[in-house]
Amino acid sequence: MSPELPPPADRDPYPPNGDDRFGPEAAESVERSLAHLQDPDDALRILRGVEENGAAFAAYLMLSDTNLAAENLTDTFHDSYVDAWESFAEFRRDVLDGLGWLDAISQVMTVQGIPDDHLVWNDPAIDQRIFDTYDTVRLDGWWHVFYK
Repeated sequence: MSPELPPPADRDPYPPNGDDRFGPEAAESVERSLAHLQDPDDALRILRGVEENGAAFAAYLMLSDTNLAAENLTDTFHDSYVDAWESFAEFRRDVLDGLGWLDAISQVMTVQGIPDDHLVWNDPAIDQRIFDTYDTVRLDGWWHVFYK
């Protein structure tokens, strides 16, 4: 660490800003990222990013294409972060809703008189499309989603 930063034992413990999604996996992500840096300014940028954005930023640090030493690290985080969901099924539902598919299927089923149990979503195929479109990080029980 640098003279500007107290040693880890003297720093305020996580979670930053009361982020209840920030758990031991997020703390480990931050510590692992800090250990790879040589420049104290880079470490300060990471700590500021975590303080401002909590677990979402810790998840961003885990993406394989994240440049931990980038001067615009926080900006690239904000450009790519979508949100966090407690379950992947909730995220899948929000994606389908955003595409208008849930309403469209509901309308077709109503107009055609199709019973609710006659049509099912092919979740594995939908999930593959989601993984092709977004980067996801599962951290402390939350799915953090980023644009690729």
